[in-house]
Amino acid sequence: MRHRKRYKKLRRYTEHRLSMLRNLMKNVITSPRLEIVTTLARAKSLSSFGSKILTYSRKAAKIKALINNAPEDKRDKLKTELVNLSRKIYSYLGDRKLVKSSIDLGSILNSKNKEKGGYFSIYRVGFRRGDSAPQAIVRIET
Repeated sequence: MRHRKRYKKLRRYTEHRLSMLRNLMKNVITSPRLEIVTTLARAKSLSSFGSKILTYSRKAAKIKALINNAPEDKRDKLKTELVNLSRKIYSYLGDRKLVKSSIDLGSILNSKNKEKGGYFSIYRVGFRRGDSAPQAIVRIET
């Protein structure tokens, strides 16, 4: 039974699963259209994994915008919060350039005045030719 289980294991060990989800998230962020094609199970896992990263990115982008207009005494506290969020994003992605681009993506998401969560759209595409696995397009809605 699957009662109260938070995520799918995708038939992989923990380290392998996390590195696969990191790589999928990196591919989504670096792709020009913010979308990739993968299997349906991976797409569903990526949406829950990546929503945490994009939430941190939105918070960091909001703080980054506030730093310029903040008074001098509050600016230091905002900078430490920005560093903290950047380190959290770095712990997921593991690349400084991707941290910067994800914060830029967070500012785009903030400008849309979107509610919390629901960053990803999953579209079923068909079946893979080799093993008939269901394919899906994962897209970040901006």
